[in-house]
Amino acid sequence: MGDIVIIGAGFAGLEAARVFSRNKKNLGERRIIVIDAKRTFDFLPVLPDVIGGRISRSHATVDLEAYLEGMGVAYENGEVEFLDTAAKEVRLKAGHALGYEYVLVCPGSSTNFYGNKDFQKRALKLDTAQDALVLQNTVLTYPEKNFVVVGAGYTGIEVATNIARLLKKRGVKKYRIHIVERQEDILGPLTERIKDYCRINLCSLRIQVHTGVSIKEAGDERLKLSSGFEISDYLMIWAAGVETPEFVRQLPFGKDKQGRLQVEETLRFASGAFAAGDAACFTRGGKPLRMAVQFSLKQGHLAAHNIIRLCRKMTTLKKYRPVDLGFLVPMANRKACGKVLFVPVWGLAGWIFHYLMCIYRSLTFSNRLGILTDAFFK
Repeated sequence: MGDIVIIGAGFAGLEAARVFSRNKKNLGERRIIVIDAKRTFDFLPVLPDVIGGRISRSHATVDLEAYLEGMGVAYENGEVEFLDTAAKEVRLKAGHALGYEYVLVCPGSSTNFYGNKDFQKRALKLDTAQDALVLQNTVLTYPEKNFVVVGAGYTGIEVATNIARLLKKRGVKKYRIHIVERQEDILGPLTERIKDYCRINLCSLRIQVHTGVSIKEAGDERLKLSSGFEISDYLMIWAAGVETPEFVRQLPFGKDKQGRLQVEETLRFASGAFAAGDAACFTRGGKPLRMAVQFSLKQGHLAAHNIIRLCRKMTTLKKYRPVDLGFLVPMANRKACGKVLFVPVWGLAGWIFHYLMCIYRSLTFSNRLGILTDAFFK
């Protein structure tokens, strides 16, 4: 009998840990071990708000060791170098390895620079609460710069609007914020009505949007777009896509273009190995399910229950049936748009609902209270 190893302490991993903690009697003598390279869980949905100064960093993070200890789950702080599904072993970059009977791969995703080392060196990113704080401090230190946000998806728009909020709050009247998107429009496959709403709001915040262009050159003094437009004295923030960690991309199993593991309906991808969250490519209707917190939580929950069923020698596993509760694009000036349970939501109502969901999904009472106070009374 071996251990149960969870790689990644994000939404999926911690939900799985909670399930295992509540069902220890079904696990026999198996230990539950969570591996993560970070020492904190960072609540991703509010990281743009940390940049804008609306949400305190302390309310967006949870100490992993203390949180997992409270559930009776072991925590291993380290970065995974290699997963050997044949030998059932997780090798860490620190040099040691952990054997397992069952493994759940859910390490999340991080900023994808598409192999461009120069852009990676020059740009700021938003993967952690520390990144958000660095970005905030940099904006406040150099408020006169041209801020160039690369990527006009959810994250890019949230980041740009929060930079605008931060500068306005500090009394900067003439700021310059650009969003650069290589696709022909913002927000990918979303409806024209939602895109129009966001375009109008970005315009009201004096954020200039460049679509259908890419960065041709990023030098020390100026940035040049493929359209020929040049931006001098700039600071670049990269929000143009994400990818799975290298050890996931190296696994000899089917993956999508972001490196997500193609999983069965049970979320299994190999013997004794499951994937969830951003690391899992679950196909529905011939299309991969998008990355979202709601799917990560449900997948972590189901994968854990399937591992428990295997521990109990049950041959039938549960199948994952995703239910899309909707999405929201929150912006820093108390506006949002999207759909909740197939119902269109706009303006302040959508913005309020976004924070109510953040409060509901936060891990601790102090974080819930902190986000409530910061968002509505700060």
